Amino acid sequence: MILRTLSFVILLAVYGAVFSQQEILFRESSQQLAYPSPPEIQKAALGYLKQLGGEMQFIKAGVFYGGVKAGRDPLEYIGPFAQHLAAAAILNPEFTDTYYLCQATLPQINNKYATFANKIYALGMQALPNNFVLPFFTGFNYFYYLKDRRHAAELLKTAAEKPDGPLWVGHLAAILEAEDGDIYGGLVWLKVMLAGEKNKAAKKRYRHSIAMFTRAVTIQKSINIYKKRYGTYPPTLSDLIPDILPTLPKFDPPFQIKWIAPKLSLVRAKR
Repeated sequence: MILRTLSFVILLAVYGAVFSQQEILFRESSQQLAYPSPPEIQKAALGYLKQLGGEMQFIKAGVFYGGVKAGRDPLEYIGPFAQHLAAAAILNPEFTDTYYLCQATLPQINNKYATFANKIYALGMQALPNNFVLPFFTGFNYFYYLKDRRHAAELLKTAAEKPDGPLWVGHLAAILEAEDGDIYGGLVWLKVMLAGEKNKAAKKRYRHSIAMFTRAVTIQKSINIYKKRYGTYPPTLSDLIPDILPTLPKFDPPFQIKWIAPKLSLVRAKR
């Protein structure tokens, strides 16, 4: 125990000295960040101090990013910067600050780094199974940057199911499922949320959404009947009238139906 404590103090002192020297050189340099050593090598070298090593990687990345000059092209430095964040997560996956810095810096660069960020969050989700922020970050990136509503809905559902996960995230997941064509799945999820909700205003919103989803399901069932009867999908929803549907259900704002065979989507109109 004494040997471990002494090793920790020595390592911390050495790191402090090196860090101070790096700060001086950083201010005088053209702000370049070298790639870190592979995390596997760092794990072997640090042993039981790997958690401290992870925080060191985070600090190094954070200090560098704080000194980046405004207007600089992020593609000039984002490669090694992203690798430092990945190393920090591998060495110390329970250190949540890494993920917040990651979300603030990587996904908006391009799709490659949005995907890279999601891989980092996967490490955190394994180490912190009750954390709702990580699946929320991942789901947001799938939706906003990667334009993948299906995976976005799956991750947002996961976030809503965590102990502290807000239910509104689950509502958003249901909406995304419907926009991706899984109206049945969204309806089931909304009913589950309604059953567990106590807030009267929230219950009212869920009931309204359930009513809209139910109308969309009616149209979907009619499309299925048309397909079975004629062997093809209806060219337009109006072709369901009057043989299969007497009239098309109406949808309250902001919901509207979208039909592009073979997928029926319930979408929210842009305001």
